[in-house]
Amino acid sequence: MINNLSLLAEAPPAPTLTPPTLSVTEGQSVSLQCSAPVPCPSVPPALTWSSVPGPIEETLQQQQDGTFVKVSTLTFTAAPSHHDRDISCSAAYNRGSDSVPQVSAPLRPSVTYQPRNTAVSLRCSSDANPAAEQYRWYKADGGAQTLIGNSSVIDIKVSENVSHIFCEAQNELGIGRSVVTQLNEHSSARILPSSSCTGDSSQMSCVCEAEGNPSPQMHWRFSGISTNISITNEALNDMSVRSVITVKEPQWRDPVSLVCHSSNTRGSDTQTFTVPAFQRRGPPTNTRVTVSPSGPVAEHTDVTLTCSSEANPAVELYSWYKDDGGAHALIVNSSFAVLNIKASKDTTAFFCQSQNDLGTDVSAVTRLNVQYSPRNTTISRLSFGPVVENDDVTLTCSSDASPAARLYRWYKADAETDTHIRDSAVLTMKASKDTTQIFCEALNDLGTDRSAVTHLDVRYHPRNTRVTVSPSGPVLEHHIVTLECSSDANPVVQRYSWHHADGGTLIGNSALLKMNASKNIADIFCRAQNDLGTDDSSNIPLDVQCTYSFSV
Repeated sequence: MINNLSLLAEAPPAPTLTPPTLSVTEGQSVSLQCSAPVPCPSVPPALTWSSVPGPIEETLQQQQDGTFVKVSTLTFTAAPSHHDRDISCSAAYNRGSDSVPQVSAPLRPSVTYQPRNTAVSLRCSSDANPAAEQYRWYKADGGAQTLIGNSSVIDIKVSENVSHIFCEAQNELGIGRSVVTQLNEHSSARILPSSSCTGDSSQMSCVCEAEGNPSPQMHWRFSGISTNISITNEALNDMSVRSVITVKEPQWRDPVSLVCHSSNTRGSDTQTFTVPAFQRRGPPTNTRVTVSPSGPVAEHTDVTLTCSSEANPAVELYSWYKDDGGAHALIVNSSFAVLNIKASKDTTAFFCQSQNDLGTDVSAVTRLNVQYSPRNTTISRLSFGPVVENDDVTLTCSSDASPAARLYRWYKADAETDTHIRDSAVLTMKASKDTTQIFCEALNDLGTDRSAVTHLDVRYHPRNTRVTVSPSGPVLEHHIVTLECSSDANPVVQRYSWHHADGGTLIGNSALLKMNASKNIADIFCRAQNDLGTDDSSNIPLDVQCTYSFSV
């Protein structure tokens, strides 16, 4: 490989152009290939074109003898500008830090093309006394006139843009104008702006006017029309032609496209005429409602309803109704097809009626997808009434919302703060006397709503039974002492009883116990009882003080 690079440095191989010579005609597609040998496939030469009038594609090809060739293909369309213009390909072989040799192979194409940029010299003359002092030249384009010169002689290149010309001569007494002169250069067919369509349901005509040199041929293309068609062509002059397509009593329900095609040997032009739908006289049909904006709408936003139909004669009166489960209520009668409303969840179904002199037609019911934040959030239970502590309780949170609530949250309502319990539509929990006030919250993308607080009537046996003593503290023997028993219970305590601690002897059956203090009375406790159970207070020792009497 090192030896090959050494030889390359002395005599780099020349790229080869295929074909080596080129003779083409204007408009012809041309492909040139530049190929150069590749001594080292890992470092192929860089191929460049000195003139690049088109796209280039490069490939690395292996020959039958195992050697490689790099090929660059240049594609372009022959044009007069390419005639006798050098097109060359250069191969650059990279040798690292050494210089990069350039080897070129030139090609000069021969392009044949028809005469172009033809110029004529025109003189404007007139019979005038005194002699004409000013001359002006104009380009005539239909009804438009464009000033192009201010002398008696004008040199002009004939082109499609300047095909008709005339001059004016002027002295102090007035102006004289020549006839329009046609510069007879071949030009591509061109459809004129005067082409158009007119008509009604009795007859429709489209006129297509075109010019060109030679005079163009006219053709029509259409679909959806099958009968009562006639086409006429007439020459307006040597370079212009008019084609008229006429349809009697056109009867199509959708717009129809008529295509006028004009062509000559120099080129072609096409214009499409879109003709509106025509129909016989009759009552409205195909009455329908469109909604803007389409799709879901937030409550209280503006919504526009549009009533449309096909009618001949045109609709004179539109009537709007709201549909409420089969009951129809008139909203408004109007000559306008548009109804503007505020979106409401309570009124979502609408239809319209269109009317002309020949009858009426009613649209289908259109339903609005009105979205709103949750409301009427409620809590429900499978069964109501009291529940025993530690039994399972199932609560369900529901609300009216569109879109439906995506999240439900449960809270315990405390005196000063609300405590989050969990997130779900259904809450199952153990009944507890500590959680009796509960509410839920429903959320969707438009807002939130809370239910009222639900009170759970949790039943439980007495607890926290306690005794208060009056008077408190030490009491003198034989004095009256009052003991009161209280307890926390649901339902409330139905029976209180008092007992001696040393054996449980019953000594009373009410919440209050009055007795004479005695040092012989043992500790006392009370018992609270309801339908669900009992609870005992702690033992209450009485601090009974002895009393002494002295005789004098």
